[in-house]
Amino acid sequence: MSDEPQWKSDVDAETAVSARKLVLTPAAKIPMRRVRWLWDTTPADAPPTSHGRIPLNSLAIAAGGPGLGKSQFAVWLTARITTGTLPGELRGRPRGVIYAATEDSWSYTIAPRLVAAGADMELVFRVDVQDDEEMHARLTLPKDISLMGKAAEEYSVGLLVADPLLSMIDASINDYRAAEVRAALEPLVAAADRHHFTILGLAHFTKAGGSDPLSRIAGSGAFGQLIRCLIAFAKQEGEDGVDEFVMSLEKNNLGRLGLPSHSYEIQPVTVETEEGPTYVSRFTLGPESTTSVRDVMRAETNGDAGGLGSEVTEWLQGRLTDLGGSDEMREIRKAAKQQTFSDSAVDRAKKKLGIRSKQQGFGRDRTSHWYLPEAWEREVVADLPRTA
Repeated sequence: MSDEPQWKSDVDAETAVSARKLVLTPAAKIPMRRVRWLWDTTPADAPPTSHGRIPLNSLAIAAGGPGLGKSQFAVWLTARITTGTLPGELRGRPRGVIYAATEDSWSYTIAPRLVAAGADMELVFRVDVQDDEEMHARLTLPKDISLMGKAAEEYSVGLLVADPLLSMIDASINDYRAAEVRAALEPLVAAADRHHFTILGLAHFTKAGGSDPLSRIAGSGAFGQLIRCLIAFAKQEGEDGVDEFVMSLEKNNLGRLGLPSHSYEIQPVTVETEEGPTYVSRFTLGPESTTSVRDVMRAETNGDAGGLGSEVTEWLQGRLTDLGGSDEMREIRKAAKQQTFSDSAVDRAKKKLGIRSKQQGFGRDRTSHWYLPEAWEREVVADLPRTA
């Protein structure tokens, strides 16, 4: 038993407790900051920054299945940041980009793609790691975050592309454990805010996870908690059998959700090299689209690509059957929206069911009616004049 007086033990305990204290700050003393956007597509007639897509100095994820153009999109974004042509906070102010890639070759793929996209090649930087103790060192999170922050300031970097993001995380970290992933990425997010650069991490979608793009990101659920926005990519077969690509903003913590999706194309481009021409692909942003990535995923989940068993196809067939085989197109679309079915999903169902359409009336009274095949034969073909 200790000979130390009880009062002394109590004083020591109180001193230890007093070394840790709570500090309360009134909300009135906390300065408010406006959200600034790296990429902002706000139309001229809309409220300022109401269509912000990628917040400045934050972590964004671009995710999709293989072959959908995620890397080409990262190159497109890089080109516009280095030339100061991206609508947003940096427009008219070219900044550098650190492009950290582990899957594509710089000589054969990345550099030619940058040229095809019109990037300022003097402002795009490949990043290598020199380590006297490790011959084949590579950029690793969270180990190299401090070095990354210093390099970003030295070269006036506005964007860090991590292609793919998971490849940058230390191999000892289990990327399916949220706590470990947070420990690796939270310091990077803090460095981006402190050193004024945005992170675009590329990620793959898993095959499982249903129609929620956020739940389909490969790796830990921590990605969904840390990222400020998710740009998702998908592909569907158009009515003419040609692939159609769509890009949607599926998460936007600091701005509006429900912004219009965009179609896009992946175009073949010839780039001249010292050894002759080489052929690469280029991302081209298209017009707004009524289809979202979530729509495409839901169609895939419901089997729309494999037969007539999908939810929207069954709904459309049931509605027309209940109405005697036909209905006005405007009424169909109105009812479909009440069921949260998009126009494009309904159009795919129309094609699957072999529905025919017929224009009726003139001018403002002109309408389009949709017919199931049997109703078309009964009501339209039967009324056609017969030739002798």
